[in-house]
Amino acid sequence: MQEKPLCRYDELVRLLSAAGAVSGASEAHGLLSGMLCAGGKPVDGVWQEYLLGEGNTLSTAARDCIGVLSGLQDEIVRQYADDGFGFALLLPDDEVPLGERTRELGRWCAGFLFGLALGGIRQDAAIPDTASEVIKDFYEISHADFVAESTDDAQEAAYMEIVEYIRMSVLLLYTELRSMPTTMHVQ
Repeated sequence: MQEKPLCRYDELVRLLSAAGAVSGASEAHGLLSGMLCAGGKPVDGVWQEYLLGEGNTLSTAARDCIGVLSGLQDEIVRQYADDGFGFALLLPDDEVPLGERTRELGRWCAGFLFGLALGGIRQDAAIPDTASEVIKDFYEISHADFVAESTDDAQEAAYMEIVEYIRMSVLLLYTELRSMPTTMHVQ
């Protein structure tokens, strides 16, 4: 069963904005998800500077944001370990126009892919074919754009199917990457 994240999307948007971050909420959650999926040990300073901007980690607003992002890390780890497939993507609510949600989904995927790299998955790693296909799909989704001027039920359903595909694919990657020899990771 998919859980709702402890930190809401709008709350993270507000915190990142107050901190003057260079990254958005979707990208931030994707990056943390990818980094942890890869089994990487989050190196303090690296992901914070990427998300908030170089030299922008000392202000009170930045420290507050880092605290929430660290809590999100713990939440993602719990969700990955949930036997009920409780992992959830942090994305805008359904009331947000579909075009914006689609762009944010692409940003989530871009963040996830960068997180895999930060987590130690090498580009030339010999990963299982299913994982390789998922990574290629995420790359394609990260470049998606929404061009329709109006939305209908079919477009909403397609969007929801893609979100569910990504959610389940992340759980698949988590399982498959965990079983890879450590030599496939950056040391």
